[in-house]
Amino acid sequence: MHNIALIAALEGTRHQVTTDWFAIMAMLKTRNMSDDAIEIVYNDLCAGLRVTTRGLTLAKAVEKQQNENIVK
Repeated sequence: MHNIALIAALEGTRHQVTTDWFAIMAMLKTRNMSDDAIEIVYNDLCAGLRVTTRGLTLAKAVEKQQNENIVK
C-alpha cells in the first residue's frame, strides 16, 4: 500500500481535515479493524469511492476536487 492524501470527516459533523492513508490505517488498526477490511477500504479509496467506516467518512484528495463538498 502506498500513502495517499485523504479528506476525512467525523460522521455527524461538517468538520473536515486533510490527512494521509498511513495515519488513517493506524487509527483503524487501533479500532480493531482486520487487515482484510483495511485493504478493502484502501482499494475503494484508490478507486475514487467515498468510504464510511468506524465513524469516519473518507475520500481520496484530488487536486482539482480538494474542497468542502468532497465528503458530503
